[in-house]
Amino acid sequence: MIKTDHIQIQCPECGHAEFEQPENVQDDDFVKCNQCKFEIMLSDLQEVGVEQAKEVVIPEAKKEIEKILKKAFKGFK
Repeated sequence: MIKTDHIQIQCPECGHAEFEQPENVQDDDFVKCNQCKFEIMLSDLQEVGVEQAKEVVIPEAKKEIEKILKKAFKGFK
């Protein structure tokens, strides 16, 4: 079972995970990192978040699949 159920999007510049944003934020609005003040469009930050999530989830999924396959083929030689 994959253990990661929540991943925070991190600033691509400093790694901080908190951002200032407008009240009714839209994809084309800019958000600003609370730590380094780096500004990025929300839609771009979402893409960064997807890539960051892949870096965590894909290795976990691979390990889980390997466990399942080893268990399924245990005893076959």
